[in-house]
Amino acid sequence: MPLRVSIALLSESEPSVAVGVHDALWAAGVLWNRVMGETEQPFFLPRFISPTIDPVMTATGVAITPHGTFHEPQIADIIFVPTILIASGRDFGRDNPEVIRWLHRAFAAGASVYSTCTGSFALAEAGLLDGKDATTHWAFAKAMQDEYPGVRVHSGRVLVASGPDSRIVTCGGAASWMDMILYVVGRYAGAEAAMRLAKVQMYDWHHQGQQPYARLTSRPQAGDRQVHVCQEWLADHYAEADPVHGMIERSGLPRRSFGRRFKAATGFAPMDYVHRVRIEEAKQSLETGGLTVEQVAAAVGYGDAASFRRLFSRMVGETPAAYRRRQAVSEAAREISRLSQHAPDQPLQA
Repeated sequence: MPLRVSIALLSESEPSVAVGVHDALWAAGVLWNRVMGETEQPFFLPRFISPTIDPVMTATGVAITPHGTFHEPQIADIIFVPTILIASGRDFGRDNPEVIRWLHRAFAAGASVYSTCTGSFALAEAGLLDGKDATTHWAFAKAMQDEYPGVRVHSGRVLVASGPDSRIVTCGGAASWMDMILYVVGRYAGAEAAMRLAKVQMYDWHHQGQQPYARLTSRPQAGDRQVHVCQEWLADHYAEADPVHGMIERSGLPRRSFGRRFKAATGFAPMDYVHRVRIEEAKQSLETGGLTVEQVAAAVGYGDAASFRRLFSRMVGETPAAYRRRQAVSEAAREISRLSQHAPDQPLQA
């Protein structure tokens, strides 16, 4: 019999992920077999469940009709909490107590619990991640760590399994739900079924983790005015020979006092923060420009290209050349952009 899968469907749900998870699990053992003329063998029976049976207007304005409710006495074998668009796990738990109770009940009954992206906040609010390892979208990792200090958040990883018998699995942001699906299919239906699903759906693993996608710096903090001014100055002067000295001068503080105050405000030592700003700028240049790696290194403040490559690889998770190959705008896209900008009264040449 196919494994029963309950997918939480809420007003906060991102429908593309919720439906993607549903349809991918439905496709396992079905689509490949159908295309190849083989007998269909569904491995999963996915269902949307909600507080009520009424259609749910999701966060992006798409209405979806659930198959059942959280109050059903029978617990599924697998529980999914897809991406939810929320500002706080605490607020989500307060507004959705039936979801928290359902997670407790399902896990206690032996179900395996999976989340994608910010769905991990629901698991954390339910206490399922206390003292355990987890991941979430890289942009919300710090927010999760701040809100749930008992959770060990791994912002660079795509998949993290924890709990007894690895029955709790969280995954990173956005399209990494596909990695989660391949993991689930491989775990319960076997490697061949996962490979077939990946081929027919053209899924791919995010082998590099979330690091290459993560932004290394966020907007300047606002709590400490002197540090804020230094961050804004650094945004235009990061390539200077000694930008830390420049920030110290502007702060008017002794070097040690500045270092302690800067780290308290930003979470990073001054030079570590400089490296993050420089590497983030290098990423932007590699994505959009035609400079060589050596030229990019010099442009952001590194005279030694070899040291730049090592630092980039450590902070981003792949070499500058590999990052450029994966992230750079393709020549076809460049050509489309060129053609779309031609003057209306000029002949179009492709």
